[in-house]
Parts: sequence; C-alpha cells; structure tokens
Amino acid sequence: MRLKTVAKLSVFISVLLFCVAVGFYAIARLDMTERNREVDLYSLVPSDCVGVLESDNISAFLNEIPSLNYGKELDGFQFPGLFEFLLHQLNEYAVQNAHGLSSQMNHLMVSFHAPGSVRDQVLYFRMGGSDQQMLEDMLKEYAPANFLPKEEKYRGKTIWVYPLGQDEFLAAYSGAGFMALSYQKRLIEQVIDAKLDKNSLNVDPVFSQILAKKKSHHFLTLYGRSAAMPFLNSDAPCWCEFEFHLNSDVLYLTGETYHSEPDDAFSVMKQRIEAQHLVKEDHLIVSADKDSTWLFMEEAYEANEDGRRTLFNECLANLSREAAFTLLTDMETVIGNPQRYAGYLPSFILDNAFLFRSFILSIQLSMNQERSSHIWVFTYKN
Repeated sequence: MRLKTVAKLSVFISVLLFCVAVGFYAIARLDMTERNREVDLYSLVPSDCVGVLESDNISAFLNEIPSLNYGKELDGFQFPGLFEFLLHQLNEYAVQNAHGLSSQMNHLMVSFHAPGSVRDQVLYFRMGGSDQQMLEDMLKEYAPANFLPKEEKYRGKTIWVYPLGQDEFLAAYSGAGFMALSYQKRLIEQVIDAKLDKNSLNVDPVFSQILAKKKSHHFLTLYGRSAAMPFLNSDAPCWCEFEFHLNSDVLYLTGETYHSEPDDAFSVMKQRIEAQHLVKEDHLIVSADKDSTWLFMEEAYEANEDGRRTLFNECLANLSREAAFTLLTDMETVIGNPQRYAGYLPSFILDNAFLFRSFILSIQLSMNQERSSHIWVFTYKN
C-alpha cells in the first residue's frame, strides 16, 4: 500500500474514532442529564385525589413557625396522619444521623384521597444520592427485631411493606429519583397505575392550568378540589389553591380558583356572591356590596383616628376596596357558632377553630377578567 494511501487511511480512522468518541460522550452526557433531571412528582399522583399539599422547602417552613409571635398558639396544631408522623420522625432521624433533609427530600408532596380519613394519604419525596438508604434505615428502626420488609409485586413493580408497630404498616414504592409512601397499599398501587398508565394528576384538564403557572421558590401550597369558599361550589369540576405566606403576626393564604368551564362558573359565582345578605355586627361583617364595604372601612378609619382603635377596626380599615366579597370576623365568634360559618369556611377550619381563637380572619374574593382570586388573612390578636 502506498504511503500516501496509508496516510489518508490513518486520517480517516482518526476522524472516525474522534466522531465515535464524541458520540459516546454525547450519549453519556444525555444519559447523565436524564438521570439527574428532577422527577415530576405529579406524574405519580392518582388523578382522583381530593387535595394536594406541596412545598419545595418544608424544613424551612417547619423551623420558621416556632419563631413567629403566634408560634406557641399553634403548638397544638398537627397535620393528621402520615405527613405528621413520617416528617417529624424523618427530620429528627436526619438531624441525628446525617445533616438534615437533603434539598431533594425537602421538596415533598402529600396527596389526600377519599374517604378522607387520616390514613388516606400518600407522601412523595424526591430522592438524592443517599436519601433512599437513609429513609429505609429509619423505617427499619421502627420494625421489630430481625424483621425484613415484606416484598410484594404489582404490575411488575416492587412494593415494600414495613411494620410500624401496633398493627400499623407502611407501604413504599420507589423509582429513579423518587419514593412514595402510604399507610394504604391500595393507594400505592394507584400510584403505580397513575405512572404506568400516564393518567396522573398532571394531565387533569383543570389542574394542568395550575401547573402551567411558574412557581416561586420557597413555597408551601395547598390545592383542593373545591372552590375557595363552600357556598361557591357547583357541579362543574374545579381546583383551588392556597399559597401560604408567613410573617411575625400574620398568616396569609392567597390563590385562585380554576374551573373546567370558566365562563359558566364565573357567572354562577357572581350570582351567588351577589345573593349574599349584608351583615354588620360586632366582630362580624359579610358584604358583597363595594359601597357598603367602603362605608364600613371609613367608619373604622375614623374610629381609629378618634382614639377608639381596635385590632378589628385596623383589619377592617386595611381591607381592599375593590373586592367583590368580604368576610371579616373574630375567630372567637366562629367557635361560638360554627354552623353559621359553614358556607364560608371549609370543614378543616371549622373543626379546628379553637386553634385559631387568637386570630381575626378576613377573606376577600376578587372577580377580574373571568378570573376568581382570593386572600385569607389571619391576624394575631396578642
């Protein structure tokens, strides 16, 4: 073979090897990117759930509450069920045996399911490199001595069942970058169904409107399959969001209500708001009339200026004048007659009203450009 031909062949082979190397490098990088991509936890949530709680930094919120002026007032507050049990134990275990929850595990979700008992929940974690092993080690600590978790198969996937004592068990399902846990194995099976059949909550036509919004960092948000206030509920499917905001004396919940048929739902909501009777009593105002709300606010402002300042009047004077509906009340009055507020407050608030007795609550609804937004403000009285 001629020298020139050998040289050309060598160049060709070198170029070919270079291209192969680049190709393998690109494939390796792509594989790494796929493995490091954050898991969409909503792709695991069964679409028939009744509510979801999500936070991208749950430890920060839990650590922030005790430092608030009303932190002690909420000492008795416990989120019932799996969330309270597992997160408390996990956070304590992580601090003792590692360095607290990783950034991946700090982003968690809880889905709530019918019939709505404290056992009808699924907890979802994103998993970092050593998170799964830490979680498995913690669960094994609760198991009886020499017990090995039970392995069960469902649609080719493995469900691990851990005993927690007192005839209580925890079912777990994990994959690349995530883990889902529940007291109910049937709910974990529904999680597997949602993932494999691709019919999870993230394809729900109403809930997908929420997912289309860009989320801020450091958030804690509750989503419910209902309107912002019970009297606004209709037969049309809807989802409502409540994003939590904390400061030293005030707890804010803000968000919007999303509908499958926004035009019709918007019309129904306006009719139901306009049908509300005007109420003005000591420590209670219900108004769907902007002029009346304006008048009440002016009276409160003048009372504050005349030396008759009260926190109730301050809250009243600081309301928005453009809201379509306003409710302002002292939570003590809710405790005294909870049924009177059944159309305005969800059952969770009514059932736990005593925890909020040291707050004044204002709720305002706005209807702008076929959108319904709301703000709930709990103002600490002491």
